[in-house]
Amino acid sequence: MKKTHLSSMVTSFVSASMFGMVIIGLVLTDVFTVAAQGQEEAQFSLLWGKAGELWSPQSRLPDFSFAGYRRGEELYRIPKETISVRDFGAKGDGTTDDAAAFRQALEAGAGKVIEIPPGRYLLRGLFAIRHSGTVLRGAGPERTVVVFQSPGEQLDPRPAKTDGNQPTTGWSWWGGLIAIEGRRPTATAGTPVVRPQKRGDNRLRLEKNAFSPGDEILLRLFDDPQKSLLEYLYRGQTGNISGLNNWQVVQVFRVREISANELVLDRPLRFDVRLEWRPQVERFRPSITDVGVEGICFDFPLERYQGHFREVGWNPLQIDPGAAHCWLRNLKVRNADNGPFVAGFFCTVEQIIFEADPLRLAPDGYCGHHGITISGHDCLVRDFEFRCRFIHDLTVQSASGCVFMRGKGIDLNFDHHRWAPYENLFTDIDAGKGSRVFASSGGGMRGNHSAAGATFWGIRTERAVPWPRHFGVNCINIVGMNIISSGMSIAQPPDPSDSSQPWLEVIPWERLHPRNLFEAQRSFRKASLSGSRPPATNSP
Repeated sequence: MKKTHLSSMVTSFVSASMFGMVIIGLVLTDVFTVAAQGQEEAQFSLLWGKAGELWSPQSRLPDFSFAGYRRGEELYRIPKETISVRDFGAKGDGTTDDAAAFRQALEAGAGKVIEIPPGRYLLRGLFAIRHSGTVLRGAGPERTVVVFQSPGEQLDPRPAKTDGNQPTTGWSWWGGLIAIEGRRPTATAGTPVVRPQKRGDNRLRLEKNAFSPGDEILLRLFDDPQKSLLEYLYRGQTGNISGLNNWQVVQVFRVREISANELVLDRPLRFDVRLEWRPQVERFRPSITDVGVEGICFDFPLERYQGHFREVGWNPLQIDPGAAHCWLRNLKVRNADNGPFVAGFFCTVEQIIFEADPLRLAPDGYCGHHGITISGHDCLVRDFEFRCRFIHDLTVQSASGCVFMRGKGIDLNFDHHRWAPYENLFTDIDAGKGSRVFASSGGGMRGNHSAAGATFWGIRTERAVPWPRHFGVNCINIVGMNIISSGMSIAQPPDPSDSSQPWLEVIPWERLHPRNLFEAQRSFRKASLSGSRPPATNSP
């Protein structure tokens, strides 16, 4: 058997029988890697295989296939009726304040497509979309430009302090000048779950049943005084969680079958269900759905970025926690403090570009604070491009089951911002220089940077990247990424259902198959429903 050269750091290898692969011992103590004997051929992960044959719902590799608008099962629901902001007097001439016309259009356009014809629209004030089925549509980011004249902090002051007691504004880390408003779902008097279940199961036994096949339900778990739910999410590696109190986790399902008081669910449980966490089920009733914002450039006034926590609220968009099945697409964001904040369920952000003029950049080269921030659940971000650097380009904070895919940037940062982000995926991304891929922030008392299940699959960088030891957890997965590693060889990888050890497979991304895990898992799910399972394919 011919030894395959991966890097000068490789110290030893032992043969493995599965798929003719080789288990490689590398730099990282207690981390194993896998590489194929033939570099000229496609290489497969032991977590997935060629077409998902090695995967199971109990695997440490989560099921990400439900992320995005309507779980990927429908196209966007576009209203048939259309109005225009020009109907209400908007000029789009670059000198007139069109705020009043936009407000009237948003009110009259509930449940309609509100068109913004080509032009440059100056707006002053805050704007809200409060009705389901409303689409705010420009003629494309090269033709429809919206320029806000006042920052959020001036319009709605939100004095705040960081976890380090530094004065700032709440606009530094949340808020949009256009808000898709939806009330945060609160715990109702749900139906108690009466039997424990394991992660990966797809059944729930209820105290009584008030649901029918096809119903959407929300499972909610509540932490106990000992914070054992947080301990579980972090798999015993919480870090300082003194700032995480009364924690809850949620997951949305569709009821597939019912037998007496037992529900058969359409997807696996993302976490164990233990009775000490007072599990309950309630109907999933988002307060706003099917809202879209598309085809617009948000071009903010050219001001030098003043640096971390000195933002003033030049933020384009927010999607509130009570929203579901909303989308942002075909957008450009220029000279912003932050990009969109997304806190809803099953939302999609796609085809978004970030730019900044040279005079916008701070001395350290940053153009703003957060690029895309996800704190929701089962959201999808795809086909994005960062032409400037934010302090945090892509952020997950409290997010679960979310996916970032098919994006690129000059030097991307995958910020895991504490607050127990759980089972999120970054796949098929060109991260550029690779100097700060895993650089992460967040208050030190809000737990370690990531809880279990963070997965990085098919990430391209110009340089090798250190393993993210500062995350503070072992239970993450890295496959098909150039990682700096060294250490002792391990003859056997951990069991795929065991998340107590790190999982690292050093496979050159250009050899990795499938390169896009999300697309492979979605194909696998659809094939499973149809009774056939074609091989997963790479992204075009």
